[in-house]
Amino acid sequence: MTAKVSTAVTAALLAVTAVTAAFAVLDLQGPARVIVTLLFLFLVPGWSVIAFFRPSTSSLTWALVIAVSVAIDLLGAQLMLLTTWRPALASVFALVVCAVLLGFHLVTARRTVGGHA
Repeated sequence: MTAKVSTAVTAALLAVTAVTAAFAVLDLQGPARVIVTLLFLFLVPGWSVIAFFRPSTSSLTWALVIAVSVAIDLLGAQLMLLTTWRPALASVFALVVCAVLLGFHLVTARRTVGGHA
């Protein structure tokens, strides 16, 4: 996967993160919220982690992204089951952590592309 494609995917997933947060804050309901939330849950946590490793092929990248996303989601659910069930708090935590990691990826990608790294 090229650096331009990786940066574009990171920016798109950061937008998905922002839209997911907006839906949650505004308490909007409907099929759009379901689709955006599922996109967030299945792609964003994994991309936030896997982008650090830069796998060699696109198919490997996307397989790892989905697998790591599901694993992170399951770990979060298991933690809530073992402690207290607070999905709103878990969502805020996931949104903030993923937004910070995606922002970090964008900043480092721009430095690398700009020749400052």
